[in-house]
Amino acid sequence: MTLPNTHLRSLLEARSVAVVGASERPEASSGFVLRNLLACNFSGHVWPVHPSASSILGLPAVPRLADLPHRPDAVVIAVPAATAVEVVREASELGIPGAVVLASGFAETGAAGGLLQQALAASAVAGNMALCGPNCLGLYVPATGLALFSSRLVPGMRRGSVAIVSHSGATAIALANCGRLGVSHVVSAGNAAVTDIADYMTYFATTDTVRVVALLLEKISNPPAFARAMAQAHQANLKVVALRTGRSVRGARSTAAHTGALAGSNEATSAFLRRHGVIEVNDYDELVETAALLSAPGRRVAGRSIAAIGVSGGGLAHFADLAASAGVAFAELSSSTKTAIDKLLPPFAHADNPLDMTGIVFGDPDRYRDALELLAADSSVSTLVAVQDTPLGLDADGAHEYAGIASAIGQFHAKGSKPVVFLSLLADGPHPVIRETLLAAGVPILQGGRAGLGALGHAMADSAPRRVDPLTELRRQDVWVRRLSEGPALTEREAKDFLSAHGIATTRERLAPDRESAVRAAQTLGWPVVMKIESPDIPHKTEVGGVQLGIRDEAAVRAAFDLIHANAQRLAPQARIHGVLVQEMVSGGVEALVGLARHPPFGLALTVGPGGVFVELTGGHALDLLPVDAAAATDLIGKTPLHRLLSGYRTGLGSDTAAFVDLVTQLGQIAHDYEPYLEAVDLNPVTVLPSGQGVRVLDALIVRRMDTDRPH
Repeated sequence: MTLPNTHLRSLLEARSVAVVGASERPEASSGFVLRNLLACNFSGHVWPVHPSASSILGLPAVPRLADLPHRPDAVVIAVPAATAVEVVREASELGIPGAVVLASGFAETGAAGGLLQQALAASAVAGNMALCGPNCLGLYVPATGLALFSSRLVPGMRRGSVAIVSHSGATAIALANCGRLGVSHVVSAGNAAVTDIADYMTYFATTDTVRVVALLLEKISNPPAFARAMAQAHQANLKVVALRTGRSVRGARSTAAHTGALAGSNEATSAFLRRHGVIEVNDYDELVETAALLSAPGRRVAGRSIAAIGVSGGGLAHFADLAASAGVAFAELSSSTKTAIDKLLPPFAHADNPLDMTGIVFGDPDRYRDALELLAADSSVSTLVAVQDTPLGLDADGAHEYAGIASAIGQFHAKGSKPVVFLSLLADGPHPVIRETLLAAGVPILQGGRAGLGALGHAMADSAPRRVDPLTELRRQDVWVRRLSEGPALTEREAKDFLSAHGIATTRERLAPDRESAVRAAQTLGWPVVMKIESPDIPHKTEVGGVQLGIRDEAAVRAAFDLIHANAQRLAPQARIHGVLVQEMVSGGVEALVGLARHPPFGLALTVGPGGVFVELTGGHALDLLPVDAAAATDLIGKTPLHRLLSGYRTGLGSDTAAFVDLVTQLGQIAHDYEPYLEAVDLNPVTVLPSGQGVRVLDALIVRRMDTDRPH
């Protein structure tokens, strides 16, 4: 739903709140909301709504929303699902701009609950109401004390610039109370029946209090709205970090049970997030560390290469091992930098990156600061990382040993020449004495080697939306629109005719209804040939013994014809057989796969990778959403083992990569032109011939879209 900004603003900046279903019972969701509003010092009006009580928790109550002295900015609805639908309808008719529906029992429970959710959403949309939930915990804005939240809140929650938006309520609580983030907003969106994550992001882009949005995603129900929200976020210099649930088969089942969402393709969703500049992380720790780093005051970490410094050779070696998998690169220090640093080190040590300062700095912390300054002066270094464990179990004297190092880091940070980050390999983080010193100096702290380096990698990477040349012109051919709309499934021959009509090179071939016509076809095409069963009912011909390769004479053609027919009649007795397709046999080159498949809610997506019969065993494919231009196609190929094969791996012979890139973009154009009529396209294998010789599609399968709402 696209909301006028004023309505969501009324909800998130509410100065008056009604609570329907108000109760003093400690376990009641409405009781939590009322006590949170009081404990968090909400200064606006709060009106409990109760059919008989005159007051709740000392607050004057009214029996109905219509009895309120003024129209509130927001209403919290804490009644069962069926009743909540009626209350939303009433609130909508009264013109209340925002609501929080806490009740469960909607789409997450099945078909009956789904109908209730539809009715709830219809009433809210009719009144142009922003609605958080249902099946949620609510929302909290620490700066104003707006605590419309049905679980215990910590009134002293650290404030900051991270907005947390989660489909999961418990996750919202965990992230908000992890102690690592300064929080501006907490939103438990639940089923997001009306107001979804994209709407909240659009709002955050208009504020000056949010620097990072941390998302826990279970679904992207409206990709275009999400894309528009991300465009606004980037314009406002907001960073968006997302952790998705439902990426595995079992996780997807849990997601559906939780919110009623049908999890889409994992790869397609990741491709969508990458395209629109969302930073996707793998777990809670990486989400927290990335949000903490990106929201740290001062300049954000930037650039492509780091210099790491510490006092433990073993710790730095472990850090370097982790950095490789996180995509964090080490700067190559100049000889002059190394010479200058060597003067700070004892004779048994030498300058390198990572830099082990040894224990000499415990007695002379100035050497640590001087080393930081020398590293920062090197033009190849963009960010400095102080890698140091100061365990929580240290006693006061033990912690004091590291205090000089922490002060040296703080002094360097104050000069502001280049960003510096403190990273504790231990996830528990630094000792409180060290933490206080670093925080007082404004030095960002990362906790945990893997999560911290993941955060660094994300902060240093380019997270701008990827620009792809749009496809706007439709080049449909009427004859193919009719064929894709009507009649039986396409055979391989018809699929190749379709491809050829759109500029994609395929093998030469002839359809032979009998043995002698097969012989004549082979003589015309030239030896050797390939022979395949021709049937609209057999999409996977090898599974029924319907393919024979390398046929080199007339006798072999006749024998192959009989064998293919016999196999098809035995293994697919109901299939309609049109004959045998006799095909030129293309030798040499690299076998590739290119395909289209539909991935709701994103539409058709394009996949490339190594081809042939082993594609399902070897994997190594990559997927992207449409449109795909030449640059995007090249990037997609580069993410797969196919890139090395095309470059001449083990053969030294380069393939016609340019022609293959052109084929990929042509298939993307076909997807754009015929999107309503296609469910999937599978070109496997495609032979990429040596440089300058082009490509040939050896086998093709086109699956038409048979939806009843398909245009004709």
